[in-house]
Amino acid sequence: MASDNGSPFETPKGQIEILPPEERDRPIGDGFEYSSGFGRVKIVRLGPLSSLAVFAAICLAMALGLVFIGGALLFILPIAGLLAAGAALYGLFGNQFKRLR
Repeated sequence: MASDNGSPFETPKGQIEILPPEERDRPIGDGFEYSSGFGRVKIVRLGPLSSLAVFAAICLAMALGLVFIGGALLFILPIAGLLAAGAALYGLFGNQFKRLR
């Protein structure tokens, strides 16, 4: 597949088409917008109050997660206590019906 000049690479057969950027409805300073076939993603710079609001929302979500996980653990705690008490009583009294050797 080498050409006449000894190069192992082929030269392109067609011309390269350079597409102009798409027209925007908003000014460029409004943020960066990425669009594909599935939807649009807009990236903007956050100000101090917006950053504080995002931080507070993340902290609230983490606190609610800890409350729900703590509630689930408090629900499991009595069940684990009953199982531990049952195992302790079984170990203390043993099985009365096992065969003597």
